[in-house]
Amino acid sequence: MSKKILVVDNEPRIVELLSKILSREGMTVLSTMNGEDCLKLAIENMPDLIILDLLMPGMDGGTVATTLEENPKTKDIPVIFLSGAISEREVAERGGKVGGREFLAKGSDIGDLVKAIKKTVGA
Repeated sequence: MSKKILVVDNEPRIVELLSKILSREGMTVLSTMNGEDCLKLAIENMPDLIILDLLMPGMDGGTVATTLEENPKTKDIPVIFLSGAISEREVAERGGKVGGREFLAKGSDIGDLVKAIKKTVGA
């Protein structure tokens, strides 16, 4: 069965790139460009994973992740942060985690992102 991934990023080219790559990997991809819509889509679609940008206008990724955790329906959906706010070096220094969550810097090797996704969703 295809894994359902929700991609949330305010940069259209990132959303498009991730959607293409994950679709090629056999995953079903939902996407949005803001935090408010992410919360709505998460409740309506119950994705297997959310790839979430940290820096977005309106509701930022940290607030979205906290809101997801506080909702009994969405609290168990894993989140991988993907952001340009932290460099690859800083992510490596933190063991690939920020706030206890998997974290990848934008510009990371796309193969690393696909591996992290497959590891998280068991694909």
